[in-house]
Amino acid sequence: MSIDPFGEAERRYRELVARRRTGELGMRAFRAAVRELRVRDPEGREWSLGPSDGRWYRRERDLWQEAEPPRRLLCPACGHPNLHRHSFCTQCGAALPRPEPALP
Repeated sequence: MSIDPFGEAERRYRELVARRRTGELGMRAFRAAVRELRVRDPEGREWSLGPSDGRWYRRERDLWQEAEPPRRLLCPACGHPNLHRHSFCTQCGAALPRPEPALP
């Protein structure tokens, strides 16, 4: 089953934050573990969660700039990540749920 790499990195980041708060991880070990959570998107861009704020940053040449990662819809039938523009899973053909529109 495929997983959303951004969602998985966020889940693991929350676990690391909890371990840091209990004192199980020192700051240096925490920062090193967060660096290991980096994600490369399908276009080859590198993404990282900020250790101090948990926000996503994308590497643009030699700079990290805050940005929203390309989110995927996970198929409820097979777990395959799909683009938001898809109505049906590209892996199994199941209908994808439509996200609720954001409230103003």
